[in-house]
Amino acid sequence: MAKQLDKILIIDLEATCWEDKAPMGMESDIIEIGVCLLDIQNGDISDSRGILVKPERSELSEFCTSLTTITRQMLEEQAIPFKEACNILKRDYHSQSRAWASFGAYDQKQFQRQCGALGIGNPMGPSHINVKTLFALKKNLPMNREWQALWHYWIFR
Repeated sequence: MAKQLDKILIIDLEATCWEDKAPMGMESDIIEIGVCLLDIQNGDISDSRGILVKPERSELSEFCTSLTTITRQMLEEQAIPFKEACNILKRDYHSQSRAWASFGAYDQKQFQRQCGALGIGNPMGPSHINVKTLFALKKNLPMNREWQALWHYWIFR
């Protein structure tokens, strides 16, 4: 149960991906954590940032770069280890004490998978809000795959 109820932590992950299946021996790794705080009283968004994360179990594909615009050079120069990114979420965003939201269940599952595989405690609290349906209703959108881009734009603009 969330203890800090003043703000909701908004998360949008990017992870390594491939046009087809993952190459042998590779698993999807988080490469960016988009994060901000949503004030539940006034709707203001604050503390917005993107945390680039070094992939530990895979390599960035050209296909992934074309989807995310994240390049190998960006990761080499700016990315931090996943464990350090998790610590930032806990320390700077109080992620284990706040309700958090993401668009769909992918982000929640990706944190669970990657933390489990790397033996790192999940930085996110148990109070997860899947806003996919709420967002579509609020924006009067048809049910389609373009929601995520609209969600990302709406929150991180």
